[in-house]
Amino acid sequence: MNPRERLALNRILSPQLPLPEFLKLTADLGMKMAEIRNDFAEKGVLDGLSESQLRKALAETGVRIITINALYPFEHGKHLKANLEQVKGLIAEARKVSCPHIVMCPFNEAGDPRTPAQRSADLVAALNAYGPLLTDAGMVGLIEALGFERSALRTKRAALDGIDRCDHPKAFALLHDTFHHYLSSETELFPRETKLIHVSGVVAGKAKPAIEDDDRILVDASDVLDSRGQVAALLKAGCEAPISFESFSPKIRSLPVPELKKALRASVNYLIG
Repeated sequence: MNPRERLALNRILSPQLPLPEFLKLTADLGMKMAEIRNDFAEKGVLDGLSESQLRKALAETGVRIITINALYPFEHGKHLKANLEQVKGLIAEARKVSCPHIVMCPFNEAGDPRTPAQRSADLVAALNAYGPLLTDAGMVGLIEALGFERSALRTKRAALDGIDRCDHPKAFALLHDTFHHYLSSETELFPRETKLIHVSGVVAGKAKPAIEDDDRILVDASDVLDSRGQVAALLKAGCEAPISFESFSPKIRSLPVPELKKALRASVNYLIG
């Protein structure tokens, strides 16, 4: 498949846009896939739109919604009961737009008192709890290891080990985020197990431990993450996952639509030519 046919936009790029306008932005860029989020408190996952309004917006743009971001903190035992209810709610929202995936992010705060063994046990217990719900819904949970030093699950290898040990391994897959791959210093790639790639860029100037989400811009030649190299390596190894632009920088999120379109087109051309 042509890499351009795999491209997607994450709604974090322009959270102020109503969902139908975000889908139009995606389509205007020639992309056919989008990710939506549950961390816009004032909007909800689907902007409070009716199913008929959602179907109309999707039909008019030809865009498919491929994930809801995100269940957090998905693997912390203290939050498991509440998370089970949240998963049910996210599945219900996903069904309205035929969305096949829920992104799952680990606990990401300093001072986690759990030992590595406890974290590992919590991870497997969480996957065992969510697995039947996802399987019944025909959905897959995409586990995103977060490379921050404070993160409870920093590497994709640790995530994959948890998937392999759980009772429902087919209900889960990996999300490769170029930002977190860099922060974790993980070198191993998992092209077959990776079902989504998140891309962003960071410019030089900060030590790795000091880099945060707000530093994530669109990928260009100044990128120290080598997102272009990461994506090229994954594709060369046979990865068939969508490639989604996910930049948290306020500078990107506040761009007017015409400027955002121009910046995204330039980033696409740099990333995959």
